[in-house]
Order: sequence, then C-alpha cells, then structure tokens
Amino acid sequence: MIAVVRRCRRLAGSVRVRVTVLAAGLFALALGLASVVLLDALEDRLVAGIRRADRAALQAEADRLLHLGLPAPDGDDVTLLAGGSAVAFPLPSPVGQPIVATATGEISGALAEAGEVVPAERIATGAPVAGPGGALPATMALDAGSARLLGIVGDADRFVVTSVRVGEDLSLSTASSLTAVEDTLDVTRSVLWVLIPTLVGLVAALAWWLVSRALRPVHRLTSAAATITASSLHERVPVPDARDEVAELAATMNSMLDRLERADATTRRLVSDASHELRTPITVIRTELEVARASSAADWDAVSVDVLGEVERLQSMVDDLLLLARLGERAPAEGEVSLLDAARDATARRRRVPVVLVDELGGSADVARGDRDAFARALDHVVANAARHACGRVEVRVARTADGLVVHVDDDGPGIPAADRARVLERFVRLDEARARDAGGSGLGLAVADEVVRSSGGSLLIDGSPLGGARVTLALPAA
Repeated sequence: MIAVVRRCRRLAGSVRVRVTVLAAGLFALALGLASVVLLDALEDRLVAGIRRADRAALQAEADRLLHLGLPAPDGDDVTLLAGGSAVAFPLPSPVGQPIVATATGEISGALAEAGEVVPAERIATGAPVAGPGGALPATMALDAGSARLLGIVGDADRFVVTSVRVGEDLSLSTASSLTAVEDTLDVTRSVLWVLIPTLVGLVAALAWWLVSRALRPVHRLTSAAATITASSLHERVPVPDARDEVAELAATMNSMLDRLERADATTRRLVSDASHELRTPITVIRTELEVARASSAADWDAVSVDVLGEVERLQSMVDDLLLLARLGERAPAEGEVSLLDAARDATARRRRVPVVLVDELGGSADVARGDRDAFARALDHVVANAARHACGRVEVRVARTADGLVVHVDDDGPGIPAADRARVLERFVRLDEARARDAGGSGLGLAVADEVVRSSGGSLLIDGSPLGGARVTLALPAA
C-alpha cells in the first residue's frame, strides 16, 4: 500500500502527467462549452426553419383569403376569445396542419351574426398582408380552446406557434410540434457523449507522447549528469542538435561544469602550491633547530633570529591565505578607506629602496569604498613587491579619476613583460622563482591585492611605469 501511495505521489509530481492532465482537461472544457453552444445554435436553427415553413404556409393561405374571402365557420368549432369580442375557428389547411383564423371587430360580428362568407375586400380593408419577414403577432391568446383548435395536445412548450396578420381585424395562426427538433437534439447529444470522451482520450495520448518525446533529451541530460562526480569533472552532458531550451540547458550545464573543473583545478593547485610554500619555512626552521641542538657551541641568539624570520614569513603566508579564503566567501566590502592614510602607512615602512609618496589629490576627498584593513595589506604587498624589484626608487601616487580614486605604484626595475601581466595575478606565480624566494616573496602579494580590490568593486591594472619599470594601479570607487 505504501509503495502504491509513493508511486501515485511520484506520478502526480511528474511533468508528463501534469501536462497531459492539463491538456486533456482544457480540451474537455473547450469541447463541453462548444457542445453547449452547438446544441443551442442547432435548436435555434431548427426552430427558425419550422417558423419559416409555417410562415410561408400562412402567407399562402392569406393570399387565398384575399382572393376568395373568409368562409363562415362551423358553430361547433368557434371559440370565443377576450370575453366574446373575438372569435377563433379553424380553416381548411393545405399543408396538413391546423390553421386557425382569429377575427375581431366588424369581421367577428359578421361571422357571429350572419354566419356568411366575409368578402375579400372587407378582409383587406385598412391593412395590407404582412410579409414573410415582418409578421405581426397573433391576436389569439393560447388558452385551452385555442390550443385545441391548433392541435396542441399536452405540454404547450413542445409546440411553436406562428402567426401573421391579414387585415386589421383578422390574423392567421398555426402550430408545429417540436418533436422532430427534440429527436435531432437527442441524437446529437448521444453522438457528442461518445465523440467528446474519444477526442479527449486522443488528445491526452497525443500530449503524453509529445511530452515524452520532448523530455527524452532531458532524461539523457539527467542520466549523464548523475554519472559526473568530483573525479570526473572533465566529462560533459550531451547537447541536442535542436537549438531549443533543452539545448540551452545542456550548454549551460556544460559551462557550469567548465567553471567547476577550473575551480577544482585551481583549488588543487592552490593546495599543492601552499603545501610546497609552507614546507619551505618549516623545513628551514626544523633544520636550524636540529643543527643547533646537535652542536654544543650553537649560537642560539642567531638561531632565534633565523627561526623568527621564517616564522614571520610563515605567518604572513598563512594570513594571506586566510584573507583570500575570506574574500571568496563573503559579500563585497561596504566600508570606507582613506587612500592617503593607507599610502602613508605603506611608504613609512622600511624598504630596500626609498619609497616616495606623491599626493595628486590637491586637497580633495581621498575616501574610497572598501575594507580598510584588507586594502592596507593589499597596498603593502604591492609596495613591497615593487621595492624588491626596483633598482633605486619607488613612487606611490594617489590621484582621482572620473570613475573614482586610484593608487599608482611605480618602480624603476626591469618591469613585467606584457605577456606575463595577467599571469602574475595568479596565486603562487613568480616570474623569477629564485630571486623572489630569496627576497622573501611567496607569489601571493599581487593575487591578494587583486582579490581585495575586486571585492570592493574596483580593479587592478599592471602597465609600464614612467620610471622605466612596472606600474601597478589599484582603482577603487569613491565613497
């Protein structure tokens, strides 16, 4: 029982089932409404046809009376109407159904008193014969007597009464049964009761087939995506030949897998590079301590200086890695940072070459949007990197542009080749491996600076310097 319930729930959540039920339901509703309209229109059309035939018969009888006059009725068939002011009696019918004449006024008096034929000229006095399209309403009320004269037996709603006026005092009426109309409507309803479920079933089957065919590429996508794991990110899902939404979904999934593969490769490379870089200072520390411990005349003051230097290098590398991890996890920075204050701190530190601060703001605001501590660390990395590669001078310029504030760090060193300017922003990338390591570099400085600036909505650009070396520009939006 539980398995059946689960299967029913799964089917109810299926796109194929929902689309099929929706399509069949809407089609059934449309057919139902169309059937109601069809039956109403068919009934109106059939009743209108009967009225046209009856009106034509009455018109023919009216023409005959205008030529021959109105015959005197048989006293047994005369019915008094309206308290005796009108009489109704049957006429010989050439169409096989009763035709009843209703007389009022002078014609009614003449028929009642003399029992003679009313001449045609008296019938037509004062009013022409009504045309087929403009028949006047009957003057005869449909009571028990007039219903008997018209041949109506039983329910009067199953008959249609048609009348035309011949003169001012005379009208002709006839009644036709609606049995044939009701039989036609019953047959039509029976056909619709069979036809509608059949058509709804065909539409449901067609919707099921079309949805199954449309979802077939989706099933292939899900099957292929289910086989992709962390160890097989190089695999891709098949892209259908048709340029539709499914193909767009497959292309999007492949693009996502490309990004995941690159991110995984970057993470693996970062772990490998970080392990290698961290192993170096740890190895140095271990070697220094083992050598000092093995020697009875070890200079522990010198050993402590060397060990502290490696510990500082190790701590700086760990801090950079933690900063990169935080920048990748949190939202863009929303604080404010004074570029002049950050530049003064960076230039005040002792470097291998002189570092000069140049203020090009001219007294204007120097506050940009960003993380103050993170930007100060990023700028210190850039200045330290420039000082390591400069020959004799480093300049830090703070200026304003149309888009915000910038800090230019220029050096007079060998510069960075244009082909390598994008690559040096990657983590643990050094163009001169031995020199960078000897000078204390880890290959994380420019990567940290780039991540910090981009997290604040800015950018980092590497170009040629007016001093002959490299220029690193940190641009931030103004606060």
